[in-house]
Amino acid sequence: MSNFILLLLVTWGLPLTVNSFSFALQQSIPVIHTASYRHGAMFHKRRYGLYSTSLSLASTSDRLDSDQQQEQKISCQFCTETFDSRNALFRHLRNSETCAMKANGGKEISPFCLQKNNVVLNIAYDTYMVEYDDASITRTESDAMIVGEIMRNVFLKSIHDVFKDEIEVSIKMDDELIPEIISSTQTSVANQRYHSLSQENGVGSIDEVMTISYSYPVRKTLKGEKKGYQEQERIKSLEQIADKISENLSSVDMTEFQSRLQRTALSDVQLLSIENVPDNSNLHAEMSCTQRAYHYILPLRWLEGGKEVEEWWLNNRDQMIQSMSDNNELFGFNGEIKAKTPPPNDVLKKLKAALRSAECKRTSEKGAENVAAGRFGVLSLKQKRPFHNFSCDQLKGDASPNNKPVWRILDRCRIVQFIPYETEDDKEVMAVIEFRGDDFVKDQVRRIVGAAVAITNDWLPSEFMDNALQSDMFIETPLAPVNHMYFADARFHFDELVQGKRFFEDENNSGDNKAVITSFLQKKILARIRDTQTQKNDEHWLEELQNVIAPRIYSQIDDSISVNPSLVIASSEAPGVYKETLSILRAINSDGRWPSTSIARSRVIKQSKDDQNKNDGIVSSGSFTIINPKYQNGSLLNNDNVRVPLGNDLFPDLVEAVFSLELQLAQEKDGQIFGRPESSHCAVNRNAQFTPHVDSGRGKGQSLSMIVGLGDYSGGELMIEGDPYHIRYEPKEFDGWKSRHWTAPFNGERFSLVWFTPDI
Repeated sequence: MSNFILLLLVTWGLPLTVNSFSFALQQSIPVIHTASYRHGAMFHKRRYGLYSTSLSLASTSDRLDSDQQQEQKISCQFCTETFDSRNALFRHLRNSETCAMKANGGKEISPFCLQKNNVVLNIAYDTYMVEYDDASITRTESDAMIVGEIMRNVFLKSIHDVFKDEIEVSIKMDDELIPEIISSTQTSVANQRYHSLSQENGVGSIDEVMTISYSYPVRKTLKGEKKGYQEQERIKSLEQIADKISENLSSVDMTEFQSRLQRTALSDVQLLSIENVPDNSNLHAEMSCTQRAYHYILPLRWLEGGKEVEEWWLNNRDQMIQSMSDNNELFGFNGEIKAKTPPPNDVLKKLKAALRSAECKRTSEKGAENVAAGRFGVLSLKQKRPFHNFSCDQLKGDASPNNKPVWRILDRCRIVQFIPYETEDDKEVMAVIEFRGDDFVKDQVRRIVGAAVAITNDWLPSEFMDNALQSDMFIETPLAPVNHMYFADARFHFDELVQGKRFFEDENNSGDNKAVITSFLQKKILARIRDTQTQKNDEHWLEELQNVIAPRIYSQIDDSISVNPSLVIASSEAPGVYKETLSILRAINSDGRWPSTSIARSRVIKQSKDDQNKNDGIVSSGSFTIINPKYQNGSLLNNDNVRVPLGNDLFPDLVEAVFSLELQLAQEKDGQIFGRPESSHCAVNRNAQFTPHVDSGRGKGQSLSMIVGLGDYSGGELMIEGDPYHIRYEPKEFDGWKSRHWTAPFNGERFSLVWFTPDI
């Protein structure tokens, strides 16, 4: 495209034309670029077909006074129309095809330009596990991510379909206007949150929220119209795009994604609603979401006495459904109140109590710890609880209680609906359990369901939830079966407060759409639950839960909450290689010189009544760190970024003995530590019972830490992901940066040394 450069000249008493610029050149008057250039006086060739550069002639002595500036007029050289400002002239050139074409050397200019818009979409889809294995758990690309990709592709195609003519016109004029997706966010995809908060695979949705920022072609003249008219055109364009999205979604071939889905099946991706994001909103579907909700469909046959409850519910169906309609939104399910007869047993009562025990409590204390952030009203008063025991095993160190993602708020855990499944041969009733919270770690919902079933059936104690939600407790939790769950709701309380309504509240009859899609998805889940093989798998899980898992958990509870006082303290002479180090450690303790523990490390040490002797201030237990002065020829001592710990100054003989001990242990060929490289640091601990945690940072060229226990004690095994290891004079290497580890209860005098090399 040939370019015609329109030069605008503001001169004293001269009309603003190209000839004026020639006159200025002839008079050798200096040309000075004004600030208008920086503020948009230059228009992009691709959008407007020309370059416009503001030039002015000015000097300190030649400035116009205010009256003369007000009388000054700027004219268009092509139609002689005058304007009060250069901006007004530029608007004229944008909106006048005739003058713009003349400015472009007589060539026609595209009447369109690209405009940005932001929309929020409400999406539903069905997905389930065809086969449950480690690959389906650990794959990094979740089902929700693939749904988002499908929707972005369909959205972009729909824009091109709707604005096909406009795009073709711009191409013919050598001024291609190509619509594009600028960005997108999803409620169920953890891009900016911790990956441990990603939605599980095999979980469908009736309320996935997605935002899309995109560009699309509009007539340039639209920018000169009134705001109301511009908004009408924006809505009209969105309606056309929405119609095309529904049409294009029906033609998506899901088999193209099957290799990426691996063991899951995805189908029925649908657009429920779509609306423009208000101009005053910075909605981010992932980060702006203040509450998420999942539904789990639980067959009553899983509960002892559940069959009697099914018959009772079916006999009182009409009254129960009416009660759910009256009470569900605010108070949860209270259908039994209106039943003709009382429930035949206390199964529902026990189930409700078990579920409520997992909820987070309110606090009225100002400055209380672990209060919800980024929430307001009643929700801001809820205290977080550590759900590390209710997270996916594959997360390992990411599910440590000293990691923020596992500290979550469970606002509500209640029965909200009963669903009958009836055939000619059989009838069954399912309970729909709703989980509402700020966010959920992987497997959290299913593990709460599994625990609730075990508690209801008296296979686990009623206080199990409270015990498992202690930060210093590491215990197994039963995992309920897959393919019973779907994402049910997303709330954006701050945005809803500003807008005065929920998103999609009055768009496209979304309430009716939501009810239809909920019923549709529930029926598909019920059909899968009623599958013969699925029922056999469920029965096997219940049998294993009762006879294997629950007894194993009971044993873990007994081991975790108490130490048998009758334990015989192991007392024997230390092996020769440990004698010097143990002697120094005992001397430091007996002299009352044991340093206090840092705040950071004290957070992962279980406090006991004997931790501090308040009468004389002697520290009887704790932990401190020393560094190896010989590591890499003393490089740490000469590194300005490394602060030499106080322990090095206080106990130089201990420093020498500890790192000498590591070298000797690494040379024992009959042990498992042979060939270990020297470490830069060592944690020195006395009577410290560590709670489940992972070490901060990561190893630098040394992926494994090494630990050994010294002293006369019993118990005190090193627990690594639930497996015990005896370390009394038996060194053990382990990955402390990835694996959760802690100390089992013990009696006696227990020292431990942990050698490691952090990334400095």
